[in-house]
Amino acid sequence: MDPLDFLRSLGGVARVATLRREGYSERAVRSLATAGASQPRKGVWAVPDADPEFLQAVITDSLVTCASGAARYGLWLKDKPGRLHLATRNRHSRLAQSHGRLRFPPHHCLPVAGLEDTVIHSLTCLPEVDAIAVAQSAMTQHGVPRAVLEAELTARYFGVARRRLAKADGLSESVPEISARLLFDSAGLRFGRQVQVAGVGRVDFVIDGWLIVEINGFQFHSSRAAWRKDMTRSNVAQTQGYAVLSYAPEQIWNSPDMVLREIRAVLERGRPKG
Repeated sequence: MDPLDFLRSLGGVARVATLRREGYSERAVRSLATAGASQPRKGVWAVPDADPEFLQAVITDSLVTCASGAARYGLWLKDKPGRLHLATRNRHSRLAQSHGRLRFPPHHCLPVAGLEDTVIHSLTCLPEVDAIAVAQSAMTQHGVPRAVLEAELTARYFGVARRRLAKADGLSESVPEISARLLFDSAGLRFGRQVQVAGVGRVDFVIDGWLIVEINGFQFHSSRAAWRKDMTRSNVAQTQGYAVLSYAPEQIWNSPDMVLREIRAVLERGRPKG
């Protein structure tokens, strides 16, 4: 591959050592200057439209991690990071949220911390819902062993991280469901998750054994057939003595008090007769 094309495949920025390790000669590396690349610092080549996060990581001898790294790995996140997260020797950088120790090999070419380190940093740094979501998606989608993460979180100061990891139990199937689970936990509700209901199928939550709560994303009724299926599920559930409430993710995130008021109002009325 042409050295410029290879540089672009890395997000438009790389250390000379990376280019040489991939087999590019000193002459090929120098040819980047005539191809439009430049050196923002000694030992680094970048194109004008280089990925800004990767550029910041490379020129500061850092690695993208935590929420920023999670986005690169395609892990679940409720909120996109408002600030770049870097694993860096300069723990007091004003340009990024800094993280320290790295325990695993980084990405083989990109300036991104290893997947396991990205998860560990997320568990210790992010809000609870994002921390759980990152850990769960890393385990379910990328096969990161839970035991590997647990082995790195044995110190006493990792108590919060261990509790968050324990909540990444694989039952919740999306960030909104994780958010709802935490909301219901905080309210002291008794509920089951991913419950099989005869004639209905699997539902997101069943509270007190008879109130079904579903968390439906905007894409849920992407077709008339999907809408009919949902209506049928709801009707069958109600004929079996269940009450049914459905919420969009935004309601869970933006109007949690309203959601809890409605749930408690239904619970106070009692289970439907039938």
